[in-house]
Amino acid sequence: MATTEAQRQYAADLHSMFTALVDEGFTGDQAVALLCCLIQPQPARTGSADRNKQVSALLAAAGKKPPAARSPADDRAADLWNPPAPDPGAPAHD
Repeated sequence: MATTEAQRQYAADLHSMFTALVDEGFTGDQAVALLCCLIQPQPARTGSADRNKQVSALLAAAGKKPPAARSPADDRAADLWNPPAPDPGAPAHD
């Protein structure tokens, strides 16, 4: 089976990334492990909605309110609006 041009380009890109990682101080094994993490498909999370419902039901049974859900985007936006002060003890930026 002959390799296609896309496969050759993909291999060249991976080789370039490997070389860049090694040049930055990673060992060859570490560079390969990092590249494998990049190209390996991540498994889909299953059951998270069911777990959230179960946690909410358990909290309701205990008479407690479930915690307010906050999205990662909201967390990042909050940090953008109120960045940390450059000097410890100084007020945050306006």
